[in-house]
Amino acid sequence: MMALATLVLAGLPTPARTWLLPVLLIPISITGPLAMQPTTAVLLDSVPAHRSGLASGQFNTSRQVGAALAIAAFGALLSASGQLIIGLRHSLIIAAVVVLLAAAANALPRPGQDQRSQPVPRHQDL
Repeated sequence: MMALATLVLAGLPTPARTWLLPVLLIPISITGPLAMQPTTAVLLDSVPAHRSGLASGQFNTSRQVGAALAIAAFGALLSASGQLIIGLRHSLIIAAVVVLLAAAANALPRPGQDQRSQPVPRHQDL
């Protein structure tokens, strides 16, 4: 849903209706935080309980560094194109591709997990 809304936003004509922009930003702003909780749960389920604080800290640090790098890269795209709208569209298309790649990576089976097996037990179940 996030990739689709981002692609639609990238494809909008320049004189788009003002009310349409917030409507397209709603699914983008909702789906990002919704993906973080399951991703964090998968991460914490894959490490021993005594390493969960370290894993959580590394995950949040990499998330923050990734966000800073994305802002820098998209800012460079905006300024390098010479036209704001062209740079914005390129940035949105790249963001949609990254979202689709992340969704595909999350759909892959985890190493050591049989597709027919039961879910990995949580720390409190061990």
